[in-house]
Amino acid sequence: MLPAARTEAAIYLLDKITEERRPADDIVRAWFQARRFVGSKDRRAIRERVYATLRALTRLDWHIGEAEKTARTRVLAAVVLEGDEAADHFDGSKHGPAVLSADEQAIADRLKGKTLDDPAMPDHVQVELPAWLADKLRPVYGEAFLDEAAALNTPAPMDLRVAVGRVSRDQALKALAKEGIETYPTDISPLGLRVGAHTDIGRSQAFRKGFIEVQDEGSQLLSLLVGAKANMKVLDYCAGAGGKTLAIADRMGLTDGMSTSELVAADIDEKRLARMDQRLKRAKLQGKIKQVVLDGTEQLGPFDRVLVDAPCSGSGTWRRHPEQKKRLTEERLAELMTMQTQVLAKAADLTAPGGRLIYATCSLLREENEDRIEAFLKAHPAFHIVPIQQAWAETLKKVDLPEMSGDYLRLTPLSHGTDGFFVAVLERKA
Repeated sequence: MLPAARTEAAIYLLDKITEERRPADDIVRAWFQARRFVGSKDRRAIRERVYATLRALTRLDWHIGEAEKTARTRVLAAVVLEGDEAADHFDGSKHGPAVLSADEQAIADRLKGKTLDDPAMPDHVQVELPAWLADKLRPVYGEAFLDEAAALNTPAPMDLRVAVGRVSRDQALKALAKEGIETYPTDISPLGLRVGAHTDIGRSQAFRKGFIEVQDEGSQLLSLLVGAKANMKVLDYCAGAGGKTLAIADRMGLTDGMSTSELVAADIDEKRLARMDQRLKRAKLQGKIKQVVLDGTEQLGPFDRVLVDAPCSGSGTWRRHPEQKKRLTEERLAELMTMQTQVLAKAADLTAPGGRLIYATCSLLREENEDRIEAFLKAHPAFHIVPIQQAWAETLKKVDLPEMSGDYLRLTPLSHGTDGFFVAVLERKA
């Protein structure tokens, strides 16, 4: 493909990402699957253009100014700010974008000789945040705000969770190495491996046999903090596709077939829950985990452990989903906060006396985290906070996290190399 054809493909994909609510990864993957003829170099170039643009949207819009902001003008701005000639990309060829209009040429002329980063930009633009979100995150991180926010705009690594009920982490590492896949142990999670370079992990034998699952290191730590053990009754209340459910099953000994534990995976979305089936098959867990669609008629509980990985803004995963920054609005955040309050209240009713309710989000916003827990505790005096150092010592006995203090756990890409996560462990009075 010529540079112009690659540019046209990137513009098309960016338009689709703007129009649809689906994750950008899904849209890009589907486009490539329908075009098997596109070579690997072209795929890489198109993908890089799409994600580089998504990671620079706020800065590109600042440069574009009052002109119309579309996928086409954003890619135009990106091309010129990189020092390329706009005419090489917008050449009017059969598979390329149409030649520039007079207004677009004016944008190109104005930006020529400039670079993407400009010292005149407001700080929230520099770190790719809408102003209203920056205002919410500044009090959370104080002087570290700019560094923390900038880390959210970097590419994320691929982490794997080893099913240690079946193989050791060292065995999984060696098995992957034999297939030419370089990995190394994660810094914090005792279950994790980090992939050294991008690879299609789904093709590996270790993945096909269920010895590994793709799961961010922070998500692995959350699964461990649940404190699930053999012979417990455990509920994953917002299970989704089951990543954390499988990790919990491994801790409960369900993979060895000898446990008398009870693990329930529940979700309001039947289709999302059904995506767990293939993972259960790979992990040899078919028939060992009860799946429940929450429709108001279910009879559940009580449980020794209830995990609520609540629906949230996903701000902690913006490294992986940069398109979500533009999709989040103050109205949507308010809806999510209401949902979180409701889910917590329902989960509380399912927690046994002496049992624990673990609340988590992949959000960095205080409104979805500390504020929700403080409101919950006022409305539910039967619960109290288990200080995070205590919960950590009980569940990750030999793992040290020196900067941890207070009631809650906050993980960030900058401080921990994980996705952003918040965890609160609550206990019901016996």
